Amino acid sequence: MRTLAVLLLGFWLDVRAEIYNFEGQQVPGARSLNTIYAFYIYSQKEAPRSDLGKPFIKFSGLALKPLPSADAAAYKSYDGVQVSIMRYEDFWKLIDTNKFCSGAEDVDAGAAQQADQLLLRLPPAGRSLEDMGVHVQTVRNSPGEEVRHNMERTGIYTLVFSNCGAQADATVSGAVLVKNAYGYLPGNEFPKMDFYGVLALLYLGLAATWLGLSFCWRKELLNIHKCITLVVFLGLLECLLWYLYFRDWNATGVRGKALFVTSTLLTVLKATCSYMLVLVAALGWGITRPYLDTQVLLKIQALSVMYVVLDFIREVVLSFRHSHSLSIVFVLLCLLPVSLLNGSIFAWIFTALPNLMETLKERRQYEKLALFQKLWWILLGAIGVATCTLLYQIFIFSSDMTKKWQQQWLFTDAISHAVFLFVLIAMMFLWVPHKYSQRFAYSTQVEGEELGGEVSVANHAGAIWADEEDGESFWQASNKGEPMASTEVPAPKKQARDVDVIGSTALSS
Repeated sequence: MRTLAVLLLGFWLDVRAEIYNFEGQQVPGARSLNTIYAFYIYSQKEAPRSDLGKPFIKFSGLALKPLPSADAAAYKSYDGVQVSIMRYEDFWKLIDTNKFCSGAEDVDAGAAQQADQLLLRLPPAGRSLEDMGVHVQTVRNSPGEEVRHNMERTGIYTLVFSNCGAQADATVSGAVLVKNAYGYLPGNEFPKMDFYGVLALLYLGLAATWLGLSFCWRKELLNIHKCITLVVFLGLLECLLWYLYFRDWNATGVRGKALFVTSTLLTVLKATCSYMLVLVAALGWGITRPYLDTQVLLKIQALSVMYVVLDFIREVVLSFRHSHSLSIVFVLLCLLPVSLLNGSIFAWIFTALPNLMETLKERRQYEKLALFQKLWWILLGAIGVATCTLLYQIFIFSSDMTKKWQQQWLFTDAISHAVFLFVLIAMMFLWVPHKYSQRFAYSTQVEGEELGGEVSVANHAGAIWADEEDGESFWQASNKGEPMASTEVPAPKKQARDVDVIGSTALSS
C-alpha cells in the first residue's frame, strides 16, 4: 500500500511523462545508485512516424543544491552525483553491482577518467559508450547548460541516478527530456492515440444508428434500450477523452491530470455499469420479477463500489507500470483483486442465467428464452477470450519486456476494448428497437373465461377489465396478429382485477 500511495502522490504532484523533472529530489546515499524512470524510444528508422526528425535526449539545467544543514564548501567542486541514461538490456553488461564507483586505481588503469564517479565497463573494441546509447551527465553546484544527444537505437532506456562521492546532503533540480521522432509520447503508448481515435469514430457511428432506431420506435422503448444508450455514450466519451489525452501528451510531454483521471473514471464506470446491468438482468429484474430483494440490491451496490475503487487502482498501476519500473509482485497484487472480483461477478451471472432460462421455459415465454440463450453463448465466448488474455498478460508481465514492449498495448487496451465492443454490438443486435419490443418486458399472466384462457400482458400498469364487451374486444385484437405484449388494454368500464406489472429489462454489456 505504501508503494501505491507514493505512486498516486507522485502522479498528482508531477505527471510529466517524457520530461522527467528533478524538483528538489534528494540525491542517493553515498556510493549508491537508483534507477528512477524508463523511457521508450524508437530510432528514426523504426518509428511509426518520423515527421519531427531524429529522436533525442536533453539534460536541461541540472544543478546540485546543498541542504541548509550541509557543508556548502564540500559541494563547490563535488563531482560525485551523475544522471545517466542507457538501454535497459545493456544495464547489467555495463554496471558491475559489486563495484560501480571508480577509484584512483581505475583512473591509473584507464578504466575511468576521474575517481568517485560512475564506473562503466568498457564497450567492445571499436565501439564507444555513445554508440551504445549511453550518456552520462555530471551534476555540479551550478545550473548546467542544455546538453542534447541524438538517440540512434530503439529500446527501453533506464534513467540512472548515482552518487559515488562521500556527500549525500543535497538535492538536484533540473530536467531530463526525451522526444521521439513523432513527439513526446513514449513508444509503448503511441499506438493508443490512433487506436482510441478509431474507436471513438466507431462509437460515434453506433450512437448515431442507435439513436435513429430509438427515435423511430420511441413509443416501444424499454429500460434496457436506455441502458444501452448510456453505455454507448459512456464508451464514446471515454474513447474521445483518451484520444485527446494522448494527443495532448504527445504535443506537450506532460500527462494531463484532469484528462487522465476523467478518462480512467469513465473506463471504470463503463465496465461497472455494464457488469452490474448484465447481473441484474440475469437475476430476472424486469424479466421474471418486478424488483429485486433488498439484500440482493445491497450486495450489488457493495460490489459496484468495490469494483470502482479496485479497478481505478488497477488502471493507474498499469498506466505507470512501465515508466516507474514497478515490481512484478506489486503489479500482480493490484491485478489479483480485480480479477477475483471479475470472477465472482461472472460466476454469479452464469449461475443466475440458467435459473432465469429455466423460469422462462416453465412459463412458456419462448421468445425471451431464445434471446437469453443467445446472450449466454455471447458472454461465454467473451469470458473465454478475456480469461486467455489475462493469463497471457500475467505471463508477459513476468517475462522479459525488452522485446515485447511494442505489443504490450494490445493486451492492456486493444483486446479488452474489442471484446467489450463485440458484446455491446451483440446486445444492440439482440435488443434492437422494433414494434414488438414490448413483448420482452416483464409480464404476468391472468386467467379469465372471457379471454379464453391465459393472456400475457407487459408494461401495462394498473388493471385488466373483465366484462364481456371489453374482454371480447381484447380477444379480437389479440387475434389480428398483434403481439400480446403491445396490445392496448381497453379503458375501464366495470369491475377491475389488479395486475402487478412493472417496468422492463435493464441489461447492458
